[in-house]
Amino acid sequence: MEPGRIVEQAAAGDEQAWETLVREHSGRLRAVAAGFRLSRSDAEDAMQATWVALVHHVGALHSHDRVGAWLATTMRRNCLRILQRQRYETPVDDLPALVADRAAAVDCAVVTAELAATVWRSVGLLPARQADLLRALFADGERSYQEIAAALSMPVGAIGPVRQRALHRLGLLLDETGVVPADLGLCA
Repeated sequence: MEPGRIVEQAAAGDEQAWETLVREHSGRLRAVAAGFRLSRSDAEDAMQATWVALVHHVGALHSHDRVGAWLATTMRRNCLRILQRQRYETPVDDLPALVADRAAAVDCAVVTAELAATVWRSVGLLPARQADLLRALFADGERSYQEIAAALSMPVGAIGPVRQRALHRLGLLLDETGVVPADLGLCA
């Protein structure tokens, strides 16, 4: 059965659909936790938090076929939260904790790169005028509104409203991928 259909059935309360989701995606979630070198109990906590998040958000998922990606992203966030919490609980002289922090920093850089790639892919899904404006504002270095308006053949007064619509639409697209604004500052 296709993933989108299973998610729809799970959202409708079908217990077998939930069992199928858990069976098909638990291995992937364990692999994500292994990448963070979490203890077994911490990995299980992260996995449980991920499944609970899916239970709460399954009805709001816009792209049911991408439930695996949503679960993996949510699991990474939960693993990072556990590692961040451990930073405050672990004594400084504990070498394994220092190694875990360094691994978390590397993993955080990977997550940040993945989030950036997701954001720019989503920008590419916007109407051309909105995508071009966001690229001009955020990817092409600092330029004045006058320079951007001239480059895009757009009145200066239109930049603000088009930017606002573009950011709103981008937010909706990111919601569909499971990215929320708080994730964008997760590793700060």
